Amino acid sequence: MAQCVVISDEITGASSVGAMLQKNRSTVCSLVSSRGLKDPATQKYDCLVYSTNSRNLMPSQSYQMVFYAGKLLKSSDVKLYAKRIDPAMRGNTCTETQALLDALGDNRVAIVVPAFPELKRSNVGGYILVDGKPVEKSLVGLDDLRPYDGGRVADLFTEKFRYKSEALHLKDLFHGSDCLAAKIRDLAQSGTRAIVLDCTSQQDINTIADAVIKSGIKFIAVDPGPFTATMARKVMRAGSAEDGLNQKIFGLVGGSNPLIAAQVEMLRLEEKALFVPVKNIDLIDDDQKRAAEIERVVTNVVARADDFTTVFAVSDHLGANSQILMQFDRMLEESNRSPAEAMDLIATAYGQITRMVIERCPSFKAVYSTGAEYTVAICRELKSLGLEIQGQVLPLTAYGQLLDGPYAGMHYVASATSATDPATLIESIQYLRRKMVI
Repeated sequence: MAQCVVISDEITGASSVGAMLQKNRSTVCSLVSSRGLKDPATQKYDCLVYSTNSRNLMPSQSYQMVFYAGKLLKSSDVKLYAKRIDPAMRGNTCTETQALLDALGDNRVAIVVPAFPELKRSNVGGYILVDGKPVEKSLVGLDDLRPYDGGRVADLFTEKFRYKSEALHLKDLFHGSDCLAAKIRDLAQSGTRAIVLDCTSQQDINTIADAVIKSGIKFIAVDPGPFTATMARKVMRAGSAEDGLNQKIFGLVGGSNPLIAAQVEMLRLEEKALFVPVKNIDLIDDDQKRAAEIERVVTNVVARADDFTTVFAVSDHLGANSQILMQFDRMLEESNRSPAEAMDLIATAYGQITRMVIERCPSFKAVYSTGAEYTVAICRELKSLGLEIQGQVLPLTAYGQLLDGPYAGMHYVASATSATDPATLIESIQYLRRKMVI
């Protein structure tokens, strides 16, 4: 029996969720016929996505179809139930959510996260925004099958949901997953059966998912797909020592490329990540200063690693002012070193930082680096022959695993300094999380 069951009101949405689940390294089948729900041929898949094709039906009809499917798919083997909804709230959203809750019959809470950050669709103050605009004023609002007229998901559930519903807003996410978990637990204990949450980014989705798990409540995921995929990644392989929040990602960004600086700033806005600056000028000074700077960076990373799943050592030359760059050039002259020699010293130091961080904090299970010199230096320090390439994150950004050496099999994303997409770092971190199942 599948560990993840998703019910959708139409096949294209169902298949899109299936594609997200497949990125989690899960096997997925997408069904349109109820005959397949109990067919032995469909029992071998990790995830089962079923479309009721009920979007245009009367609410009473769509209720019966979802209720029937939920009853057939109810099993103690299932770790995650989800109701896929349209990003613009088309269809019988509340009715079908009620139907799945009723079919499962164990007082679960619907965790409603009506956001799709990759499509620039967010939920703020309970309102659906498309690229920052209310859904009614976007092109989505011109669809023949009109979106929900009010545009506010919280109101939709208040008005049309049979059971008690509540909304949690962005301010409730700002204090982290532990505080959010307590709020969710309190609402569930007070009889709330649907909680509608604001969400603007994948980081918000991660926070909500962690909070739901920590709350310990029984739930169903209700969303267009990203929240379901994130929850599936976290709950389907729970219990393994290598899975979950114990795994961390270490990133390394050197140089002074302004394109890379923009990627770092985007990640800083999007993710809760630790950024430890590296003073490049100290890395080309005398051996004592070089060793001291390497130790300072490593100590900072290890000391604060428990509070973050993603940590970066970042060159202080990113976005550096002219004074810093002039000091660096002056140091080159005084030490009689060429720019190529300085680059080799700096890259080697970054490689040593990476090795020392991983040695002292074994929970780092993945590495990100940008720039050929830095990637080579890291591979040398980790005694790796190179990378077994297993996929492409974006053009000029590859995913693989380290070959040979004591860290063989470690996840690795290597990006070129000429990778111009501003979302390169964000996409790389999300790619690693899917591969690491965290």
